[in-house]
Amino acid sequence: MKKQNYDVVIIGAGPNGLICAAYLARTGLKTALLERRHETGGGLDTLEFGGFKFNPHAVYHLMAEVMPAFSDLNLKSRGLRYIFPEVQAAYLTEDMPPLILYHDPLKTIAHISRRFSAREGEKYACMYADFKAYSEKILMPLTYVPPIPAMDQFLLLEKSGDETGRRFNAIAELTPLEILNHYDFQEPLKAALLNLFTMWGLSPVEAIGYLFPLYVFRMTNAALCVGGSHRLSSALHKSVVQAGGTILDTSEVVRVKTAGGKAVGVVLADGSEIDAKAVVSTLDPKQSFLDFFGKDELPEHVVESARRWNWEKITFFGVHAALREMPRYRAAATETDAGRAMITFLGIRDTDQLLDHLEELENGKLPGELLGHITCASCFDRLQAFEDCHTGRWECLVPFDCDWEHIKDDYAAQCLATWRRYAPNLEPLHTLAYPPTYIEKKLKNMVRGSFKHGAYLPLQMGYFRPNDACSRTYTPLEGYYVCGASVYPGGMILGGGGYIGANIIAEDFGVKKTWEEPEMIKRAREAGFISK
Repeated sequence: MKKQNYDVVIIGAGPNGLICAAYLARTGLKTALLERRHETGGGLDTLEFGGFKFNPHAVYHLMAEVMPAFSDLNLKSRGLRYIFPEVQAAYLTEDMPPLILYHDPLKTIAHISRRFSAREGEKYACMYADFKAYSEKILMPLTYVPPIPAMDQFLLLEKSGDETGRRFNAIAELTPLEILNHYDFQEPLKAALLNLFTMWGLSPVEAIGYLFPLYVFRMTNAALCVGGSHRLSSALHKSVVQAGGTILDTSEVVRVKTAGGKAVGVVLADGSEIDAKAVVSTLDPKQSFLDFFGKDELPEHVVESARRWNWEKITFFGVHAALREMPRYRAAATETDAGRAMITFLGIRDTDQLLDHLEELENGKLPGELLGHITCASCFDRLQAFEDCHTGRWECLVPFDCDWEHIKDDYAAQCLATWRRYAPNLEPLHTLAYPPTYIEKKLKNMVRGSFKHGAYLPLQMGYFRPNDACSRTYTPLEGYYVCGASVYPGGMILGGGGYIGANIIAEDFGVKKTWEEPEMIKRAREAGFISK
């Protein structure tokens, strides 16, 4: 077999791998994207059964229109469209008025003021203005540039000419709970806002509060992908191929070749080899730094950081249902918009209840009370269901270590029974139970159902994700790069890792970029939030 040669070989065709490959192929670099599975996209997955489309992994796209790839790669012309539902979230309980969060913050403020109190509406308005400024001026631009040490970033923000930087610094090391207490929110609004963060398995008490404003702001500006989440993967796939890149599926990498202290290619599971001037891994630290190398090929501190990598304790259980009709929620009888939300949260009454629920999960227990959220994508996108029917997706946080193969059907029945208490007309035609063990079986990077490729802990975030030697894409091994979800800025379909990786690698090769720096980053540089 003739040996293949490329400028760049990228391992893993999830969203970051696709984005990195598309950008690099556009520079003229001979680029190959290798994928172990039979299809690309990773968590950008859409299953189709009998005319119904189910999105078992990513469904809410937090940075949909914001990520540079959306415009740089002209994904809209490749079939990618997003819907931003007017009603972003509804919180329903059996004994309290519904709480509605709208895409339009003025509608949210009016609803809170009418249903709860004018004072709560004023607090929300103040918080939203702050979080919008922190997100748009600081957090979103920083998502798409290489990280710097936390103290260096603090000093940049502190010395900038925009007071937003200093105000952000004042809350950056607080916990999400402390931030909410700063605004003095009352229940149930306090619990609802905290849940927009903790619904991803993120801790309410870790000092990662700097992420909290971004999650709250973008979870009230989230989007659904028309036709299912795999449409984003398809658009990125087209971008790679049309730019001249090569995509090789069912190509599992088992080793990175080195020579003279450099990465020079990869070896596949079938024994074939591919030579390259640069190798890029978008996989988890164990594969990237342990499985692909022999003893002493990487510095010990890099190897040790991979050995110590922490996975999430909490993951997802899903139930995907084909429905005869749209769920009719009891709460919609008094609040019409309670039945029109992109995400419907059930049973969350107050912060203490939510914290107790999360503590049970952290201790490896299945909570006694089910708190789940539902999305019926077909209510907004008719492409995702057959004729007049609908699709429904239940999701809730669970511990990984349960006998899921034996209990998944019973647990799914409990989830549906809880949902039916709020929507009595719920009668699924068929259902698919999706326990966290299925996540790991399908996607090797998502160890223990770790959909973010590793826990969000202070020493696994920012400049330390995955370690302080590799968070800026390059590694101590010349010609070897990393830019997946286990690298800064993390997971959640941000498109940041692949974008940053492409920029660094293009600069190292000395090739001309075919894209310009986004305006939001230019503005952040001018404000002094990012180094010039």
